[in-house]
Amino acid sequence: MSQPLTVLLTNLALSGRSGTEIQTRHIALELLRQGHRPLVYTPVLGPIATELRNASIPVVTDLNNIAQPIDIVHGHHLPTTVAAVARFPESPAIFVCHDFTAWHDSPPQLPAIRRYVAVDETVYDRLTLESGIPADKVCVLLNAVDINRFVPGALLPPKPRRALAFAKNQGHIAAISAACAQRGIHLDVIGQAVGRVIDAPEHAIPGYDLVFTSALSAMEAMACGRAVVVCDGRGLAGMCDVPRFAAWRRLNFGLRTLRQPLTPETIGAEIDRYDAAQAAEVTTRLRAEGGLAVYVEQLTLLYEEVLKEHRRMPHSAYDLSRAIATHLQDWYPNAEGLPWLRERQSLLETIDDLLYGAHCAPLGTPLAFGSGETRRWWQRIRGFSIPEDWGTWTDGSPAIALFRVGKACELHAEFVMHPFVPDKDREISVDVTVNGLRLDTWHFRGPDSIEPRMHYLRIPQEVIGEDGAIWLVFAIKNSRSPNQLGLSDLDPRSLGIGLRQLTLRVAPG
Repeated sequence: MSQPLTVLLTNLALSGRSGTEIQTRHIALELLRQGHRPLVYTPVLGPIATELRNASIPVVTDLNNIAQPIDIVHGHHLPTTVAAVARFPESPAIFVCHDFTAWHDSPPQLPAIRRYVAVDETVYDRLTLESGIPADKVCVLLNAVDINRFVPGALLPPKPRRALAFAKNQGHIAAISAACAQRGIHLDVIGQAVGRVIDAPEHAIPGYDLVFTSALSAMEAMACGRAVVVCDGRGLAGMCDVPRFAAWRRLNFGLRTLRQPLTPETIGAEIDRYDAAQAAEVTTRLRAEGGLAVYVEQLTLLYEEVLKEHRRMPHSAYDLSRAIATHLQDWYPNAEGLPWLRERQSLLETIDDLLYGAHCAPLGTPLAFGSGETRRWWQRIRGFSIPEDWGTWTDGSPAIALFRVGKACELHAEFVMHPFVPDKDREISVDVTVNGLRLDTWHFRGPDSIEPRMHYLRIPQEVIGEDGAIWLVFAIKNSRSPNQLGLSDLDPRSLGIGLRQLTLRVAPG
C-alpha cells in the first residue's frame, strides 16, 4: 500500500473486556505497528481506551473532535457505525458483525458501507439470510489472536491439575465446578458474571492446564498452549482437539458449536478427552493460521479494495442522506419497535420475577445454599458469589437475598456457615437485617474451623410482610479477599461468610 491509511474504528464501549473491545484494541495496535494511523470512537471509556492512548492512538467520545479527514470507517456495532458514517459522509466504510443475536450487531444498511465482514459462518448467515445483505458485499474474516501477547506456557502434564473457567455468563459454572471436583481438579473462575475481570489474562492463562471458555477467549487459551473445553452459559461444545479444530474455528468457537447440555456428566466426559499432545497440535495450528498480523494484513487489503471501488463509483450524498433518514425513522424511540425498549421491558419483568419468583421455603426442613438448590427457594439479589456444591460465599457488602414463607409468623432461623477468618488475627462482624430492621450482629474471629459454625436469628412476626417476603441483608465489616491476604493470586472476591444451610422453624408458643 503506497500511503498509510487513517482508519476510524468504532465500538460501543472500551470499558470492559468483551470480544469486540479486545479486537478493537488488537486491530488498532497492529494497524499502528504496520504503519497506519488508527483512531477509535467510543461513547464509553475505560482501561482499554487508556492503553490505546498510552500507545499514541487517539480515542474520542465526540466525533466532532476529529478535525482531519479519514480514509475509511471500520465499524463495530450499529449505533457507533451509523454515527461515524454520518460524521464522515464522503468516506467509505466496512461493518464487522461479531454476534448472531445482539441487536447492536444488526447491520446498518447505508450506501457508504461497501463491505460487511462476518467473523464466522454463523454471522455470515445472519447477514445474508436474515438481514438481506447481498452475498457479493459480504466476506468472512475469521477472528485472530495477538500471538505475541498470548504465548505458550509450560508443557501440559499427563492429567489436568488446575483449571480456569471464564464466566461472561453463569449457566455453566456450577456444572464445571462439580465435574472438576469429581476429578480432583482445582478450579478458578474469572469474568464479568462473577465480578472478577482481569486486565491481563495472557499472564494468568499459561498457569493452568485446562480452560473452559468460548469464542475469542478460547482462541487466546489455545494460543497459550492450554487444553480448552469450549463452552459458556449457552451450552457445551466440548474438548477442542485436532479433528474438531478446523470446523469449530469456522464457527468462532461460538454459538453454533454449543450443542450439548451443561451437566456435570457431559462436561466431565469432555474433561476425560484431555490429551496434552492434541492440545499442543491445536496450539501449533492456531498460531500458524490465526495470528493478528496476517489478519490485519487481510483487513488492509479489504480497505484498499473498498477505497478503489469508492474512487470509481462514489456513493451519492442524496442516497446516503435518505438511507440515514430511513435508519433514524426505523430506530427512533417508540414503544413497539425499538429493541432497547423491549430489552428494558424484559429487565423490568425480570425484576418482578426476582420480587415474586421465589418459592415458599418449607418450614422445619434444612435448605441448602449450594448450586443444586439456588433457584428453588431463595433469590440472591446482590453480594453473593456463584454457588458451589457446598454452598455460596458472600462477596462484598451488603449481601442481599430474598426468600418467602407461606404465612407471617414468628420464626427461628438456624444458619450453618463458614466465616472467612483464615488466621487468628482475622475477625469480621456482620449486621443482620430483615425487612429493614436490624435483628442481630454476629462476630467471628479466626482461625477457620473445619467444622461449620451455627448462628441463630429470631424473626418477629411483625417484621414479615403480608406476602411472606423476607429480605435478608448481611452488612459485613472488615471483609477481605484471598488475594489481599496472599492466599490466591486470582481470587479478588471480598469474602465474608460462606452459607451452607438454613432451617426455618415456627417459634414455639
